[in-house]
Amino acid sequence: MSEEEFTVNSGSDEVDEVVDDEANDDVNDENLYTKELLCFSYACSSKPELSSRLNYSNKICLPESILYEIKERDVEFPLFFRVKNKITQYGSVCGVEEFTSPPGVCHLPYQIMTDICVEEGTQVELELVIPPKGDFVKLRFHTSEFANLTNPKIIMEKIMSKDYPVLTCGQTIVLNYTDLNKIYRVDILETKPTEVIKIIDTNLNVDFAPTLDSKNNENQEENVVIRPDNVQPIIPSTVYNGPIINNREELLKKYKQWSNGFIPFSGRGYRLGNK
Repeated sequence: MSEEEFTVNSGSDEVDEVVDDEANDDVNDENLYTKELLCFSYACSSKPELSSRLNYSNKICLPESILYEIKERDVEFPLFFRVKNKITQYGSVCGVEEFTSPPGVCHLPYQIMTDICVEEGTQVELELVIPPKGDFVKLRFHTSEFANLTNPKIIMEKIMSKDYPVLTCGQTIVLNYTDLNKIYRVDILETKPTEVIKIIDTNLNVDFAPTLDSKNNENQEENVVIRPDNVQPIIPSTVYNGPIINNREELLKKYKQWSNGFIPFSGRGYRLGNK
């Protein structure tokens, strides 16, 4: 495919605020705002529609209290947060869908939890970031099937504007085409002007690398992401039949410490043999 340009419009219901464009020159690494919350996938939400709508996205739901805390600061809307594993400090930048999760709880897509290696009930750190508007992205679809759809460019614009307001170089996103009930995995090979870019309300130049199932890909030198062979993100496809969680206290019951202070599966592993 040749390089194309498309405009991604904001799909958020939040009110955008006008800010000085000079504040968008780069991802702001200063800790404008940080918060620690318990993370749970959308399958644990009291709103079943969130799981079907946001499972394939990088949009999270936060408590209403965070919105009030953020409004006190001179920041730009819509908001973006880096959700980080507290132990490894590895994180993923996400947009915010709404502020409706229980107090002290962050709901996020299961694929994001898998990417940053956290489990249900893990405490994560949220850091407010301000990514710049993107002007270029290079994508690589895993299969050529998407290109055979009718009007694939329009379909891609619609899905990305709705589900992926921010992109990070090196990640793999999943496009959920609900009309056909199919998903398509896409590697983010390159982003400009920075590694993390927001793609809403901007003209974005898009280039495509040969698909992974393309014969030309074997001899094509690209700035690719090296991943383990035959490893796919673990994303649950079955309907969640567990209890509906409405508040932080109910979420904590499942992960309550034993009376003697022991926490199951919380120990460390040690190598046997040589010191």
